[in-house]
Amino acid sequence: MNAGPLPGSPGKLDAIAKARAAWGEAIPVEIRVLAEACKAETSRAVAKRLGYSDAVVSHVLAAKYPGDMAKVFTKIRGALMGETVMCPILDEIGRDRCLSEQAKPFAATNSTRARLFHACKSCPNRQQKDVA
Repeated sequence: MNAGPLPGSPGKLDAIAKARAAWGEAIPVEIRVLAEACKAETSRAVAKRLGYSDAVVSHVLAAKYPGDMAKVFTKIRGALMGETVMCPILDEIGRDRCLSEQAKPFAATNSTRARLFHACKSCPNRQQKDVA
């Protein structure tokens, strides 16, 4: 059973210290904002806002995430930094929601979802890769 850090050991680094240790002086603004959000609330809560697991947030802070870092940065800018885009269907939305909508499948039972599916194909904000 793990009872925590040993007495006298440095213990767990906070999110900001972890990010600085991994990214160095050239820490991107998105990583700094992510670390500050994780310090203000739990990494699990921040991960949920971004649509990722808390393990992904931890890997991103540690500069060890093997996935699409540009997509993570875009989600951070939308969910945590307030970046918005103009959607032809939904009007002004957060950049993170834009990415989420792009990833959703076609749904003939929902007219908005169907319109979004078709509009997202040719939208200048499109970042999602085609899987066909």
